[in-house]
Amino acid sequence: MKTILIKAASTVLFLWFLTFQLVAQQADTKSFTLQEAMDYAVTHAYKVRTAAVDLQSTIARRKGYISIGLPQINAGVNYQYFANIPTQLMPNILTAAVDGSLVQHGLITPDQMTPVSDEKIPVQFGSKNNLSVGFNASQLVFDGVFFVGLKAATMLVDLSKTSVDKSITEIKSSVAQAYYLVLVANENRRILDSTYNKMNVILEQTKQFEKNGFIEETDVEQLSLIVSNLKNKMDMTDRNIDLVTDLLQLQMGMDIDEPIILKDDLPTLVDQAIASNLADKQFDVNSHIDFKLLKNQERLLNQVVKVDQSAYYPSMSLIFNTQSSAMREEFDFFNKSKWYNTTLIGVNLSIPIWSSGIRHYKIMQDKYAVQSHQITLKQAEDGLKIDINNSKSLLKTYSDQFYTDKKNYELAIKIYDKTYSKYKEGLASAMDLNQAYLQILTQQGTYLNTMLQLLNTYANLNKALNTF
Repeated sequence: MKTILIKAASTVLFLWFLTFQLVAQQADTKSFTLQEAMDYAVTHAYKVRTAAVDLQSTIARRKGYISIGLPQINAGVNYQYFANIPTQLMPNILTAAVDGSLVQHGLITPDQMTPVSDEKIPVQFGSKNNLSVGFNASQLVFDGVFFVGLKAATMLVDLSKTSVDKSITEIKSSVAQAYYLVLVANENRRILDSTYNKMNVILEQTKQFEKNGFIEETDVEQLSLIVSNLKNKMDMTDRNIDLVTDLLQLQMGMDIDEPIILKDDLPTLVDQAIASNLADKQFDVNSHIDFKLLKNQERLLNQVVKVDQSAYYPSMSLIFNTQSSAMREEFDFFNKSKWYNTTLIGVNLSIPIWSSGIRHYKIMQDKYAVQSHQITLKQAEDGLKIDINNSKSLLKTYSDQFYTDKKNYELAIKIYDKTYSKYKEGLASAMDLNQAYLQILTQQGTYLNTMLQLLNTYANLNKALNTF
């Protein structure tokens, strides 16, 4: 009796531990509604994170451009050692000067002076060790290219921000479609599992009928074939669920080895898509993220024209330079004496006069780029309107088709159930049962495909109308 109690206690303890482990695992598993999955992706998705980094890079580039217009200060130290001091040739004026002084003092006679010649004598100027220390500063006062380009740099930041918004909109749509795909795959697996269990029961009953001699062996073989095919479909669906779940986690920016639970159910999302009346919502092309991006690009191209036009304007900057230099025969620069200072303050004015048409034709190229982009913009506007109208039409079509396919699927199930009842009574063959089963599979595939197309169209329309 004591042994039995110990075994019972051990079993209870083991079950409690197992239950605790399962609860702990479920607590660690992340679960998401569709909205939560999209919100998670906005922060963690690779595409959004890359766009955010690109935005920071563009902001840094703009700040770097602003720095061009701020004071520029540089310091420098220059040391030179002449192993051989440079030699220069100069006219021989020293000999004549010396002879003249000697004649003046009566030390030689004029006849004794060295004749004048064109010969030049080598001389060396400077010191072997030379050191200069100084710094210079400059301040841009006016430059048309800089100030107009500064606005272009700001527009580039705005363009990068729009690219981030585009990435967010696209990733929400991608996550939604991947979320729908996982739910549809799970629904398909649920239906197959239910059908498989039902067919297994029928197969076992049929085997008993065959043993009792009520039906032929071919009926058992026919049903065995159906069950085997169902098992293969279930295995294939399981692999597909793993694949589409990995795809969802990849779109969200999650580790694909991390377990995930989807909290939204398929019927609720389908009802939400149908009840949204999104097909009746007015479309403003200016709200479409792709069109916004193109408009920002157009403004940037127009600003580039102004940047190149400003190259005709003069530019002016202030300069300041101060320097201390020392020349020594020996390396003795720590002596504070014998340092010579030079200070320069000036204005640098540059006036463009003639570039042989370089600036003119650059501006012409910019204007042609604007015209080409405007054509693209108009084409995109018309294309987006067509896509929106097509998506709205598809949403209505799939909404209507969904109810039809759902009824057809339910009807196929009823036909199958009736055929099975007749089969048990011996009024239908296994072939009839197989035909009803194949009809269920066909209607099931059509029903699930319509459901998926409906949800995907709903996601695409949400992205186009910017209603996520």
